[in-house]
Amino acid sequence: MISKIIWPSTFEKGNPFGGTDGIRPIRITFHSSSFTNLPNDEKKALDILMGLAMLADVDAMSFDGSVSPRIFIDYERADAENIGLNIINAEGETNTFSGVSKLCLEPSNIEYLLGVYSSNDEEKNRSICQEILEAKSHGALCRDIFITSSAILLRNKDKLAELNIFSPRDALKITGLYLRMKGEFEWISHIEGNARFITSNQAFYQFLSRGLLPCSWKYLSGLGLHDKNEILTSLGWSVLHRYSRVLQARDEISRLFYMPNTSSSKGQMGYHFDYLTLLLTAALDVQALIINIVYSFGMKDNDCGLRRKLFKKAIKNNPGTSNLNTLLADKDDFIEILFDLRNKIHTVSLETNFHTPITYPDELLERIYQYDQKDHWGIQKQNVTVIKNRGDPVPSIAYSVDMCNLAHGLVCEATKLINSLMEETKIEDFLDVEVLSKISLNPPPDMLHYIQTYLLLA
Repeated sequence: MISKIIWPSTFEKGNPFGGTDGIRPIRITFHSSSFTNLPNDEKKALDILMGLAMLADVDAMSFDGSVSPRIFIDYERADAENIGLNIINAEGETNTFSGVSKLCLEPSNIEYLLGVYSSNDEEKNRSICQEILEAKSHGALCRDIFITSSAILLRNKDKLAELNIFSPRDALKITGLYLRMKGEFEWISHIEGNARFITSNQAFYQFLSRGLLPCSWKYLSGLGLHDKNEILTSLGWSVLHRYSRVLQARDEISRLFYMPNTSSSKGQMGYHFDYLTLLLTAALDVQALIINIVYSFGMKDNDCGLRRKLFKKAIKNNPGTSNLNTLLADKDDFIEILFDLRNKIHTVSLETNFHTPITYPDELLERIYQYDQKDHWGIQKQNVTVIKNRGDPVPSIAYSVDMCNLAHGLVCEATKLINSLMEETKIEDFLDVEVLSKISLNPPPDMLHYIQTYLLLA
């Protein structure tokens, strides 16, 4: 589940993701002492974050000076209520702050976080108190994102929701989205030392698409080597371009999710959500067109679609498409949900505001809720009592929809389906033997580093 960010209230107007008060730099805090023995992906994410911290639009601090300014907890300036905080810049100049409340170190607070407190384990308590104090210092300074690998803090992040505690990987995705939404990722795509490699909006999302769809290398390469390569190549790249725009629409929904609510943000999210479902269904139907050509079904274009009866019949009756038939049967519930969401654009009057998924029929929302057994793609149910036509109270269920998590869930599941369709089309089985060696199975070595970086950023 993607969590909302609780933005701190400060004298400075604005928000990193925009809104009525404008845009300000994002404030990230590195919990330096926690970054030991990191898993490989977390280490890579932290390295990228350290590089992005050099940008003017990222306001970064750390506790050890690895990123400047440094936050220093000044125990000597402690009084009865607070422990002092100093901010020391790269030149050694110090700004003092009243500090962080000592209440966070009370045994009752530690017991609330851990579920247990033992006064006998002094060394363990001291370590836990230090981590809590550093996290609370971040909050006292009204900063946005606290980046840590502390198991205690990450496990209890919901109890410390106002501190916005994230692992390096999750923090990088938020910071990367912020930079992309500023449009300046004309863009800093990767930073290594003092070298900055520039990319464009289009190249970023295209490289990201290839990373999320690893089977696209063999798929597009094979389509280009087929006898009908001209039409197949055009259709293959159409799938990739539509998917790339899906990722951009998902980013716009995420930006609006993180941004403070405005009178228009809900409607804007609905707009991007509608576009996202149109693009996803279009990409899948283009793959049906490709299958029709590759397997020589001879069907009309209008009959080619993952939900079209003639297409499904052709897949089922062809011995060579048994894997495709199994895949489509396995994903049938998802396909029905996705296309039903898309079709509501055509079947529900826009005048009643039914174009946003929050007011979709309960039957459809229940299917989505049941499809994702873990997080329910952001859909929540609540038992309520309703009174109709002045009759007796009747038990009912009210649904609420988190459009951002729904969009991410749809894209994640559709990504797996699109990639599997690319693999199970088995384009290599329809190529002449002499061209098989020309198929590209993986990205070029000089592109791999960027793809891996972009996957971490998004």
